[in-house]
Amino acid sequence: MKVFYTTFALSVAHIIGGFFSPPIGQIDGSVLTAIGFLVLFATVAKLPEAIKASKSVKFTTDHFTAQIDAKN
Repeated sequence: MKVFYTTFALSVAHIIGGFFSPPIGQIDGSVLTAIGFLVLFATVAKLPEAIKASKSVKFTTDHFTAQIDAKN
């Protein structure tokens, strides 16, 4: 769980640092990527809970699909 909090804190630092680095106030693509990572971390944190509850989980991007099926 330490890894989760470390990477989460680094992502928040990336967002803050990216916003205050020159040009100040302009949101760069890297800041938007960091925000996407925050959403990813929140999703990954819930995966063990979903697996224990025996629910189906499916992640899909353009070229990648990951699926965890429910246990019977």
